[in-house]
Amino acid sequence: MAKTATYCSDCYNKVGRTEDAQIQAAEKSGQIPMTGQGTCCKCSKATVVVFYEN
Repeated sequence: MAKTATYCSDCYNKVGRTEDAQIQAAEKSGQIPMTGQGTCCKCSKATVVVFYEN
């Protein structure tokens, strides 16, 4: 299943929720964010990341 860009928690709040149209659309449709190990698409930190499945 496809998923949105992955963000660490800091970038998710600072960038994902304000600038990423896919994240904003997922939130508006009531989807629940998922978490998992990965790399943040903004700061490239390997950590727990937040994303939505489309």
